[in-house]
Amino acid sequence: MIIDACPRSVQQFLRPFARGLSAAQHRHLWTIVLAIAVTPRASKLLHLAAAVLNGRHRTSLGVFLRRSDWDERLILDDRVSWLIHRMRPRRGEELQLIIDDTRILKRAKRMACLSMIYDYKTQRHGRGHIVVLAAVRFRGVTMPWRIELWRPKKVAGRTYRKFTEIAAAMIREMPTPPGLRVRVLFDSAYLCPLVAHACQSRGFRWFSVAQRSRKFSRQGRRHRALTEVAPGWIRHGQTVRMRRARRWASMRIAKVDGHLSRIGKVSLVASKRVGDRWKNLVVFATDECRLSAKAIVSIYECRWAIEILFKELRTDLGLGDYQVLQEDAIVRHLHLCCLSHLMLTHHAMDGVGAQARKANVEVALPPMSMRLEALRTEIRRDQMRRLLRGKRNRRLRMKIEPYFMAAA
Repeated sequence: MIIDACPRSVQQFLRPFARGLSAAQHRHLWTIVLAIAVTPRASKLLHLAAAVLNGRHRTSLGVFLRRSDWDERLILDDRVSWLIHRMRPRRGEELQLIIDDTRILKRAKRMACLSMIYDYKTQRHGRGHIVVLAAVRFRGVTMPWRIELWRPKKVAGRTYRKFTEIAAAMIREMPTPPGLRVRVLFDSAYLCPLVAHACQSRGFRWFSVAQRSRKFSRQGRRHRALTEVAPGWIRHGQTVRMRRARRWASMRIAKVDGHLSRIGKVSLVASKRVGDRWKNLVVFATDECRLSAKAIVSIYECRWAIEILFKELRTDLGLGDYQVLQEDAIVRHLHLCCLSHLMLTHHAMDGVGAQARKANVEVALPPMSMRLEALRTEIRRDQMRRLLRGKRNRRLRMKIEPYFMAAA
């Protein structure tokens, strides 16, 4: 597919990019965001440049990513806030902030911020980057809000930050519409005093998984490791059937309140599938102690949305396909992939219509493959209308338009 103009269906989303940018910069920005979504090939500069009719050479796109003066974080923040505002949030509704990281292996040797990493998905060691992502989930719609490239100590020097420090900074900088309850979801790697205190300073509630080596005490007793005490809770727990991230399952759960080492007062929920091995037992932790055990497990299951988001960004939108060497260009490529995801979400929400504005009702958006196909179909239809426009022979144009669409 060749992009020759900005389609009408996404102009409302792309138009605000023009503020503070020159005409050439604005064209580069929206064409890259569109090209990432419509090209079936990897999101390399060579393929993105080829998707634009009469576009610039790939080196021009590289210069735009590397040297242009524009704030990619501000644009991403603005579009997420705009999408939430369009959903008309009501006071008392829940907004979830999900934080996680992903690893991208790269074969380059001179690329900025490279370090030796282990990719858990491919189970391989190699050079690569670690990216920390914060996503906002509201009414079942997951939107990438903040993305940062982790800088190893040899590159960052005195400005070096751990993953937990990056996550705490994201929590402190999170803008929220007034009246919404915010819950922060993260895995056990981010459960530390720094992140917990950042949530408390903003009035947010956090939900996590506690490692079984953590020390826990109840009613003034001595601290013991969770791996010693959690199996005993399960024996006195309850069996419930509940919806997990991917399917329904019968779970054995039990809740206790107490003191978690280095964190403070928490509620812990020990959970495992009925008939499953004891080594697969999981302990959920939260500082929102008034909730039931089933509610705590259900809320944390929403963290799976960021795993789906990572898959969509990497598989469909080329999050790890960059070939630029400079740090600024890499960071901007990551942000443009997130903007492309937000654009597809905006286009899908327009198709849903008024359902996206119902309070406390999750929006049923189509999967990413259908969102991509719907946008590509809309672009083809827009191109056909511009090719066949005119006041004369309207009936003839209406007859031949489906044939042009089928041929495209």
